[in-house]
Amino acid sequence: MSSPSANRAKSPLDAAKKIVAELTGMTSEQQTLALRFATETLDLQSPIALSPAATPPVQLPQPTPLHAPSGAEHSTDIRSFTEMKAPKSDQQFTAVVAYFYQFEAKPDNRKETIDADIMKEAARLAKRRQIARWNMTLTNAKNAGYLDSVGNGKFKLSSVGENLVAITLPGNGGPGRDKGDSARKKSKKKSSKKSVRKKG
Repeated sequence: MSSPSANRAKSPLDAAKKIVAELTGMTSEQQTLALRFATETLDLQSPIALSPAATPPVQLPQPTPLHAPSGAEHSTDIRSFTEMKAPKSDQQFTAVVAYFYQFEAKPDNRKETIDADIMKEAARLAKRRQIARWNMTLTNAKNAGYLDSVGNGKFKLSSVGENLVAITLPGNGGPGRDKGDSARKKSKKKSSKKSVRKKG
C-alpha cells in the first residue's frame, strides 16, 4: 500500500528544491552543464533564452536636419525670407538666396545651384540694390566659405553657408544693410563728433 506522501502530486517548488540540492557543491560550470543536459533531455526551452536581455539595445538618436526650419521661419517668398534673415552683406545675401532656392522655395522653383542671373532676379524680387557684377560677388562668397563652385559660373550652398542662414542669421543688421553701409555710417558718426569738438 502506497503512502499518502507518494500519492501527493509533485509541485514545481519541490522539484526546484531537489534540483538545487543536487547542484549544491558543484562548480558553476558543472551546474550550467547539468542544467543544459536536463533541459535537452526534457526538450525544454532554455531558461536563459526566456530571460530578458541583460543589456537593453542602444537606441541612437535620430539626427535633426539642419535645414528644416520651424513653422514660424518658413517662407516661400524670397523677399519675406530675405527680410527675415536680414543678411548684412551681399555675400551673405548670396548664401540666403542659395539656401532659399534649395530648401524654402516651392518644389517647382527649387534649384540646387545659383548663378549671376539668378542673383540678379533674386535681388529684384527681394527689393535689394543691384550689383554690377554678381559673378564677382558669388566668387567672393565662395572665398568666404559660404558657397562651393560647381563650374560654369554656378555655385552651390556650402555647409558653412547653410549654418550661416539656418543658425546665425538674422544678425543685428536690417534688410538690405551691408558692411559698406555700416562703414559709411561709422564714418559719418566720426565726422560729426569732430565737428562738435571743433565748435566747442
